[in-house]
Amino acid sequence: MRLDFPRTDIWLAVSSGPERRWRAKACAKEPWTVEWLLNDVRAGEILYDIGANVGAFSLIAARHVGASVVAFEPGYANFARLCENIQLNECAQKVAPLPLALAERAELVGFTYRTVEPGQSRHRLHDERWSAEASNSHKYVQPVATMPLDRVVSDYDLPKPHHLKIDVDGAELRVLQGARDVLRHPGLRTILIEAEASLRDAVSSLLADAGLRLRNDLRRDESGAPGYALFERC
Repeated sequence: MRLDFPRTDIWLAVSSGPERRWRAKACAKEPWTVEWLLNDVRAGEILYDIGANVGAFSLIAARHVGASVVAFEPGYANFARLCENIQLNECAQKVAPLPLALAERAELVGFTYRTVEPGQSRHRLHDERWSAEASNSHKYVQPVATMPLDRVVSDYDLPKPHHLKIDVDGAELRVLQGARDVLRHPGLRTILIEAEASLRDAVSSLLADAGLRLRNDLRRDESGAPGYALFERC
């Protein structure tokens, strides 16, 4: 199925309702994300797509903009489809998929799925360590290994990013707490982040300490729903 991005042909393998409703229509769903990719990300720069899902925005950044992307996605169905979409669009040299959950420390924790279809979102990364007893649920709880982003960059010798996209359904503060060195790196220019309403102030404070200021509230819903914000290097 063709992604709803008119400037470049980008194709997604589709087999589920969430993929048809949301991923193939990602540009209509998040026009602010597309605008940021087109206006701020440049050819040859490094983008970390943290919470990449099946890769719609990673593929826009790689195929249209010409950026190099590291796409983080811990969900097994989404990760498999992400890899398929990278191959489908001949982006193996431009998008590196990593099946890692990022957090403030290395630990084995539970990851509860909303549903296990590819393209689904709103899964939940647990705070507590995983145990077999914790998996006694009507929803699938997958044990996942978390790692701080700073350690991932160091251990795997990744190039530091110029841009971060963070969409991790409530775990955004944990991702940032494990990325203090990355956040302070002067080469990091912008961060587009979805944040739960209850975490907005803490996210803004942590990013301010790293020298990043709020440029724009892109979608702020005072009802308490998650909102998007764009931060830039001061």
